[in-house]
Amino acid sequence: MESFIASVIFVLPGFLMYFFIQSFGINSVVKHNPTEMASFSALLWFPVAYISLGVLNLFLSKSVWNLTDIKEAAGSIGFLISFFLISAVASLMCSIIYAKYLYTGQTWIINKVRKWRGVADLSDSPSVWDEVFGGNVVQVVAISKIDKPEAVLIGEIDKAPRAFETEKALHLKHVKLFTRLVHEYNISVESVFFDTKSGTCIKIYNLDEATAAYKKDSDSGER
Repeated sequence: MESFIASVIFVLPGFLMYFFIQSFGINSVVKHNPTEMASFSALLWFPVAYISLGVLNLFLSKSVWNLTDIKEAAGSIGFLISFFLISAVASLMCSIIYAKYLYTGQTWIINKVRKWRGVADLSDSPSVWDEVFGGNVVQVVAISKIDKPEAVLIGEIDKAPRAFETEKALHLKHVKLFTRLVHEYNISVESVFFDTKSGTCIKIYNLDEATAAYKKDSDSGER
């Protein structure tokens, strides 16, 4: 029972904030092991717990600020439920503030130091894959293998994997349509993503040209 109470008060608030931050697209380049996750959760516990206790103290007859008071108050089911609900909201709000404002400032400071050391800036995304395919933009691509360039699959990206998915699979839609448009309207390639491990080559077509070709094809009634 004491382990459960300790988890609700000392683990869940920081873990929830860690979960929300990752859900907002701020991920590390590597997957953290349980020990590292526990360390991050412990660090994130402080702001969430401080805000949660501050809100709770507005409604409690006796203020709860130190560990002794928390241990005594934790004997109440009502206190535990109230603390959990408030900490869930507090962790969400703290995560939004960090993801929207503090992370940008943190990255700016890090890049200033990296420039001073003569090192390339960090990008906003944790990996090249996320940088290229993680944005909320329409992308028409051609997928092939470096050793079989003639076997090409062309289409619009509908679904892309998240940061820690081991298999980098893509779901394409409108395959027949864009295969025809690319060949008929000679849509140019804007950039190329190449996976050095698997040999997969993903060509990304110019969006303006693809959009213009799509509209022209729609107006001509050939769809």
